[in-house]
Amino acid sequence: MPWTVLFFAAGSLAIPAPSILLVPPHPSSQEDPIHIACVAPGDFPGANFTLYRGRQVVQLLQAPADQLRVTFNLTGGGREAPGGTFHCQYEVLGEQPQLSDLSDTVSVSFPVPTWILALSLSLAGVLLLLAGLVTIAVVVRRVKVKKMQKKRERESCWAQINFATTDMTFDNSLFAISTSQAAVAGVRM
Repeated sequence: MPWTVLFFAAGSLAIPAPSILLVPPHPSSQEDPIHIACVAPGDFPGANFTLYRGRQVVQLLQAPADQLRVTFNLTGGGREAPGGTFHCQYEVLGEQPQLSDLSDTVSVSFPVPTWILALSLSLAGVLLLLAGLVTIAVVVRRVKVKKMQKKRERESCWAQINFATTDMTFDNSLFAISTSQAAVAGVRM
C-alpha cells in the first residue's frame, strides 16, 4: 500500500525521514559553494524541504510537483563559517500538513590551509628548539658552577692538605761526621 494512502488513512501517521547527501563537487575551501541534496521517499513528490545547520533553519525549498528531491546551494562569504553539521526535513501538504522526521546528518568541513599548517608547525618547532636550548644552557651553567666551586675549594688556604703522600722525615745519616777523621787530619797539619 503506498505511503500517501497510509498517510491519509491514518491522518497522524509519522512520515519517514528524508535522506541527505553532499553533492559533488565537494568544497575544498570556505569560499566554495556547498551543494546538499535532500530526497523524500518515493510517494511524496512536490514536498516542501527545510535545511538546518544544527537547530537553525538555513534554507527552504519546494520540490517540483513531479520531483522527490531538492538541492540546497549554500555559498560562502556570509557572516558565519559555511561548514557545519546539516540535516533536513520535509513537509507534505494535505488536509493536515505533516512533517517528516529529521534526516541523518551530513558534516561539511574544510581542510586547514597549508600555510597555516606550516606556520603552526614551524612555530611549534621553534618553541621546542628554544626550550631545548634553554635546558642545555641551564645544565651547562650548573656544571660550570660546580667545577668552579670545586676549584675554589682546592685553592683555598683553609683547605685540608693531605701530607700523607709527602715524606717529611729528616735523615741524619747523610750528615754524619767522624770525629776520628778530624783528629787525624788535625795532626798532619
